[in-house]
Parts: sequence; structure tokens; C-alpha cells
Amino acid sequence: MERPVVHAYCHCQDCRDLLNVAFNALVAWKNESVVVSKGHDDLVEYKYPGKEMTRYVCRTCGGILFNSNIYDWCVVSQALIRKCYSSELPDEFESNKHFYYEERVVDIQDALPKYMRGVDGPLYVE
Repeated sequence: MERPVVHAYCHCQDCRDLLNVAFNALVAWKNESVVVSKGHDDLVEYKYPGKEMTRYVCRTCGGILFNSNIYDWCVVSQALIRKCYSSELPDEFESNKHFYYEERVVDIQDALPKYMRGVDGPLYVE
């Protein structure tokens, strides 16, 4: 398995709109690195109007399986990954930063770096 391009907390408006969350704990891979090997016919796509994001939902259970975004990433919720690993998130998928922190709706008190505009660049300073 290829290494993810990011494993972090995203605070962008697009994630909040698409998923109806305050922030998204995610793991993301480049789209071309991900293949749905089983149940492809059960995937339902929802293209978010006006945004370059698509949500992929299971037709059978209604669960969100992953999203795609403007970065050409396949974005998987850390909560879904936990389900696959008996409620434990493997260390290599633990969040190591926050990004789009300038768009946050809640302040997070932790020691992780908080990037203001994207996955790198200027950091939030208290």
C-alpha cells in the first residue's frame, strides 16, 4: 500500500459543507493510488454543486466511503479506518497536523502544527 499524502485534521469550508462536520479527521491518498476492488456497483457518487468535491456512498448501507477533492485525493475518514482495525487507528494514519486552520469554526488545543492556508505554509501562532 502506498503511503498517504496526508493524515490530518482538515478545517476547510468545503469539508464542513460536504460532510456536515466541524472538521474532518482524514487520511488521503492520490486518486490514482486507490482502487475499489469489490462492490464498485454499490457506489453512489454525489458531486457537490459548485465545488470540486465528490462524495462516494455505499448504496446498501448509506455510509460515506470516501470523498475526492480539488487536490485529486481520495479522502477517507479516520473513523471508517478505525472500523476496519477493531476501533484502533494504525499509527501511520494518526493525524500529524491541522490544515486550513484559518477556516476553523472551533479552536483545537493540541500540540500539532496548525497550517493556516492548506497543508503547509504559514502556521497559526497564538
